[in-house]
Amino acid sequence: MKTAQMDATRAVVRYNSRHRLLRLWRPAGMGGAHLAASLEVLLVAVGRYQARQLLLNMQQLPPISPDMQTWLQTNWLPRLRQTELRRLAVLLPAEVYNRMVVEGLLLASAHRVLPYEVQYFSELSATLDWLMNAELPSKEQDWRLFRQTPALVRCRRLRWSRQSA
Repeated sequence: MKTAQMDATRAVVRYNSRHRLLRLWRPAGMGGAHLAASLEVLLVAVGRYQARQLLLNMQQLPPISPDMQTWLQTNWLPRLRQTELRRLAVLLPAEVYNRMVVEGLLLASAHRVLPYEVQYFSELSATLDWLMNAELPSKEQDWRLFRQTPALVRCRRLRWSRQSA
């Protein structure tokens, strides 16, 4: 798994080559002015890694301005359609206005046939289950320790957690 920090925006992009999954994480408190820069870097990363799956965590998204909505609709989403992406998972913003904006943008872009599946989520665990059939950790703190444990231990932990649920 590769991790890159975007200097200008302080957002984090993580790539899992096994699942061809790219994740964008925006820390709380990141201003809306950096959203466009974060998304531009993300498009470059999707192409560079030839990602097939993309997880956008928009839970802490600052308010989206009308100008940003227009830019997303006319510029960014059409370019995302041109990538080789197959699945897009969106962790929806907690704030109601932003949630409606994000859903509206993606629905409006769906007037044409999308080359990828889109699913909306409110929990990280459900998002990762959909993207990888629960093969990877589903809690943020587990991601930090994921590569430090042998694969067999990870499988046993996964089975144990499923049996106890």
